[in-house]
Amino acid sequence: MPAPSAGRRALSTADGSRRRSSTFARVGLARAVGRTQAGHMPDLLRHVPDDIAELLARGHGIVHVTDARPAGVVPSRLTRLVRSGRLVRLAPGCYADTAAFDAEPPWERFRLRARAFALSAGPTTFLTSWAAVATWGLPTAGRPPERVRAVRSSATGSSVRYTKCGDIRIAPIPLGQARRHAGIGIMCPEWAVADAARSGPLPAALVAADAVARQGADLGETVRAMAGWPGVHRARWVSHHADPLAESPMETLGRFTCLQFGLPMPVSNAWVGADGPEFRVDGLWPHHGVVFEADGAVKYDNRPDASRIVARQGKREWRLRRAGLEIVRFGWDLAWRGRAPLARTRISCSYRLPARGMSKKIEYEHIRRG
Repeated sequence: MPAPSAGRRALSTADGSRRRSSTFARVGLARAVGRTQAGHMPDLLRHVPDDIAELLARGHGIVHVTDARPAGVVPSRLTRLVRSGRLVRLAPGCYADTAAFDAEPPWERFRLRARAFALSAGPTTFLTSWAAVATWGLPTAGRPPERVRAVRSSATGSSVRYTKCGDIRIAPIPLGQARRHAGIGIMCPEWAVADAARSGPLPAALVAADAVARQGADLGETVRAMAGWPGVHRARWVSHHADPLAESPMETLGRFTCLQFGLPMPVSNAWVGADGPEFRVDGLWPHHGVVFEADGAVKYDNRPDASRIVARQGKREWRLRRAGLEIVRFGWDLAWRGRAPLARTRISCSYRLPARGMSKKIEYEHIRRG
């Protein structure tokens, strides 16, 4: 976002006295009104002042003391806003809008914590692993980790520095892997995914890896640059199985189910039809005459045209079956939490030929336990 004009900045500074008197008025009102029945400050009292909101917008949801000073916002004012419940301190010198932060989903709160940690740690520190995955806006699955991770370059040796807000691995950083993005240090998307795969859940890592592969990134080269790091064999496995043709997390998880349970691998987003390419399916087993469609309520909920979508879906399914194809459908719950029944009762039972792929299952079990 472009920096505000000098006139706007001067206005924010000049009306400071009015904002202070307004703040005091709100505090007085708060003492009179007290807390709501739920125990929270009324919405009016939790609203951040306009100049702070502007700084938050410019800072991608975080205001840092070094950015606040030029706008005439002193640290003591930020501290008062924390005490009043309107700002929350996420890292030394870094603040977020309390109401907005509390309302965000878990991964966005994790992104804000990661950004605050990067700003407080300084320009020589680079977000990595899931913190970088979330910051780059790559797809995620499951819950975010408790800890934010970063890396800081060191010519010799390797160690980990644990802080209250996150962990910093001090180690040599391969050339070309560290970036500057939106005012903070961050490892490139390929490194972020590979680092997340080293110790994180493999299904979620493969979801992010598919997205990076779809962007044309070379995960293999990054994994080779990570040689010697603990758990790099897991990153190598994810890199090997990343598919640039997968277009959604559920498609990835459907494919991961096949890897996990030793089932034949589908072709992602293949064209099929009775007389030629007519429909594109999420996955196709060409030698088995089976397709999978990763869908569910997420496509239809709260849509005024839901009935038309369902009707089109029924016609599409009829055409696919007319072409001689069996259809396996699944939603998020099966793809994320129920992969065993998905493999056993949906995919395997649809095959017309014996399943081949136990070597994939053995390979997955070795990586998972390694």
